[in-house]
Amino acid sequence: MTAFFAAEPEEAEALKEALGAREALEAPFPLYRGAGVLVAETGVGKVAAASAVAHVLARFPPRESFFLGVAGALDPGLKALDLLLAEGAVQWDVDLTPFGRKPGETAFGLGLFPSDPHLLARAEGAARALGLPFRRGVVATGDRFLADGKEAERLRALFGAQAVEMEGAAALMVAWRYRHPMALVRAVTDGAGAGAAWDFQAFLREASRRLGLLARELSLY
Repeated sequence: MTAFFAAEPEEAEALKEALGAREALEAPFPLYRGAGVLVAETGVGKVAAASAVAHVLARFPPRESFFLGVAGALDPGLKALDLLLAEGAVQWDVDLTPFGRKPGETAFGLGLFPSDPHLLARAEGAARALGLPFRRGVVATGDRFLADGKEAERLRALFGAQAVEMEGAAALMVAWRYRHPMALVRAVTDGAGAGAAWDFQAFLREASRRLGLLARELSLY
């Protein structure tokens, strides 16, 4: 079984529709099952994402997982609706520097939590098959919707990140602790600057639809 996670209701609904996941399961969050797949709507933020991923991995567990959703671009080369295949994600709001750690480095001694390389290669193949524009990169995760251009520039410089969102690093951290293969894929909706909130709403539906297409392609492997 393959599990697909998404934070926003629009994202999860697109995944459910594309994967035919219509059987509602009892869980502390919306969770649905289809033929060989699970779709979990985690809710927004790191705690919501981490708790939902841990629940699914402990209860079922799936063979592999994908966390799909939208993100703001930190790299000006990313356009709206481009896919970012995350090689890893870092929590930009973790700061243990008073204890000699680097910005974003957790108490585990790891800052960048990786996507599974084999699953990421499958996601790349699926994106190519669908003709969806994509690139690989790093995601910065934090518990705040970023709508500040100067801070976006700071995060890009500090972490070498191409996009910013609110769940990915937490989900990958849980997968890392469970030794579970997971890949993170984001579709760009905004530029993480002054107009980010408006752009997010404008592109959320189409970005979610494309992620649904990607999920369906991934489910065929």
